Amino acid sequence: MTSTKPRRSTWVLSGLLVLAVGLAGYWFIRHGWLHVQAALADDQTLYFEEAREKGLQSSRPEDIVRYIEGALNYYPTGTKQTTGSHLDRMVERARRLAVDDMIRHLQSKTGLDLGTDPQSWIERFGENRDQVDATNGSQPLRVETNTTSATTDSRP
Repeated sequence: MTSTKPRRSTWVLSGLLVLAVGLAGYWFIRHGWLHVQAALADDQTLYFEEAREKGLQSSRPEDIVRYIEGALNYYPTGTKQTTGSHLDRMVERARRLAVDDMIRHLQSKTGLDLGTDPQSWIERFGENRDQVDATNGSQPLRVETNTTSATTDSRP
């Protein structure tokens, strides 16, 4: 009878040891992943700060808008951070503050007030706007794909 008690206690202690090692491993991995996410967040916020500084140093609206586009397009929410997490909210706050500062700078440089929506500034000064003709401000010519030429028109 004395031999079953040490066996039972050995199994219980072994089970508790396995549970403790498993929990320690879980927390070790979780802490490591949090460290990786914090490093990624640091990288993102550093990028926004550098874009902000360069945007604020520029006097050309086209360049400032390019930095705004860069900040907006650099790893959108949910790509490096879990959407809605504390780190994601911190990264998005840094992005928003950098873009807002650059928009205020654009307003002071251009004298225009296109609002606080970055898209209105991108449409006005961005490279991908409808490629306005630089000579007269007109829209570019649209290339017709109709193969019928004016010389084959059968009208009298």
